Amino acid sequence: MRESNGDKDAKRMNYKRQFVKRDRAVKILKELSEFLKILDMRESNILHTMIVRFAIESVEASLGSLLVYDNERNILRYQDTYRYENNKIILENYGELLQDIYIRPGEGIVGESYIKAISILVDDISKKEYEKPLISDIVKVEIKSVIAMPLQVDNEVVSVLEIANTSEKEPFTMDDVEIITIIANFASTILDNARLFSWAIHDSLTNLYNTHYFYKELSDELERSKRYGRVFSLVIFDVDDFKRINDGYGHSTGDKALQLLAECINKTVRKEVDIAARYGGDEFVIVLPNTAAQEAFKVCARLATLIKNSSVVSSDGRELKISLSMGIAEFPKDGEEVYYLFNNADEALYASKGAGKDAIAIYGDKPKKPDGSRAVPKIPAKSKES
Repeated sequence: MRESNGDKDAKRMNYKRQFVKRDRAVKILKELSEFLKILDMRESNILHTMIVRFAIESVEASLGSLLVYDNERNILRYQDTYRYENNKIILENYGELLQDIYIRPGEGIVGESYIKAISILVDDISKKEYEKPLISDIVKVEIKSVIAMPLQVDNEVVSVLEIANTSEKEPFTMDDVEIITIIANFASTILDNARLFSWAIHDSLTNLYNTHYFYKELSDELERSKRYGRVFSLVIFDVDDFKRINDGYGHSTGDKALQLLAECINKTVRKEVDIAARYGGDEFVIVLPNTAAQEAFKVCARLATLIKNSSVVSSDGRELKISLSMGIAEFPKDGEEVYYLFNNADEALYASKGAGKDAIAIYGDKPKKPDGSRAVPKIPAKSKES
């Protein structure tokens, strides 16, 4: 049976659509490749965002999401979600709407993709046994076709891409799955590298920067400040009587104390501006760019107050309070080289300890309590025998 002219025209149109789609996908993949070349390994949040956006654009999907596995809660939570209309990404924030929405491993298309570590294509969800994706009600679109694609790092699924089309668009095909697979493989490689980079520069217990990376950042900040005539402050501090915590309640409680302190540090410092690191044992350091010593004192006071208002629960259920002794040195006033800055910040730290601990000292000034009052050493009570 010979094909009619109508059938031939339909085939030609289909081939043309496929060619245009492939050509667009190749261009998007080239853009992704260029983007990955300039990506800073510390900016994994940007990578997550761009994975979704490139995936959506490559197949001109109606919307897409990245769901990240939360190991503590054993759930997949929505991290980034975008819609695509009129050939452009719609920058709408779904964060608040999605913060309480999650999928458990094994549930639905995404959950099955995660648990089996396989890509899943559903051309028409109304004809399958799957329930409608949760995202459908959030962004208020009727989803018809879905691709779920796992992203793996070191042979472990860490997240799942969910790409969807509405009924107004053509259902996804295996060609679309192939394109999304290429993007997922790109992303998995970069995520793997980012994880290795993170391990290399972070302290394993506190997840703050390690000493090696801190020294590099401190040296870079010193050179920048010299070049542009800026000030910055170096803060050194440690946990008062930390040995007593370790010896009296065990190293696991001591570790909890250091992790709590790291949490308080992260709540206090400016993200992607200040540089905080575990220097060793219970000693920590922070570089505060564009911050004079008096302003650094205020930052230290906030941190000291925050940690004092928190507590660590020991293995036997006791609540332990923590205080800090802190020293501050300012560049260039207190030193124009790393060695002198460290030496003078350390001297200020010991002045705080000598003033009874739970104190903050700016190099060359008398130590003060976090509330700004004078730090006075406690005089031990006399024994009855004396």
